[in-house]
Amino acid sequence: MTALHDDYFANHARARKFPWTLYHQPLERDLGKFLAQVAAEHPRGEVLVVGCGLLHEIDEAPAGLAYHVADIDDRAVAAVLARRDARISGGTMVPPEAPIDRALPGRRFAAIYAKEVVEHVLGWPAWLTGLRRALVPGGRLWLSTPNYGEPWLPALESTVLELIARRGGFTRRHIHPTRFSRSSLARGLSSAGFTDVTSRTSPTRLALTAWARAPR
Repeated sequence: MTALHDDYFANHARARKFPWTLYHQPLERDLGKFLAQVAAEHPRGEVLVVGCGLLHEIDEAPAGLAYHVADIDDRAVAAVLARRDARISGGTMVPPEAPIDRALPGRRFAAIYAKEVVEHVLGWPAWLTGLRRALVPGGRLWLSTPNYGEPWLPALESTVLELIARRGGFTRRHIHPTRFSRSSLARGLSSAGFTDVTSRTSPTRLALTAWARAPR
């Protein structure tokens, strides 16, 4: 694995620690609402988790749903499978930038979520289209991504967060090659063929969440 992958994997362990919780907890609350909606529509549905990391959020997930995890880091997939959680239906390592419908050919899911992934994808239009194609008709999508439509996150990234990163031996520069505002994220999802698109800013103004559906 490259140093970038090492940093990527280590960062997931911080999500439940202060001050990182200020960013991640609002996202997990919104994701919980999303999964509750999916469970109401598909009580035994299968959810694809793209960029699974350590899958912290499954501890709060509603009962009944199954989860197939996918990540570019094979250690992340292995760590999730090692939980031996009956709700985890399988795991797949996917190449970076690969459209999900090609990485998992023939598979269709009731829902997909990708927490803090799309900002790392250069070819995001094709990647979003691949997510839509991997959903059943009317299936739901949830995304989160940093909010670059307002000045607060860029200011933090160039000062405090960069200092923390350098103390850890790396830099945050260019870590997010794709940067969205609330409106550009909504436009991107609509251009990829999604319907019922909503894009929101988190209470801290640092992140964005989006809900969307595949056409019926």
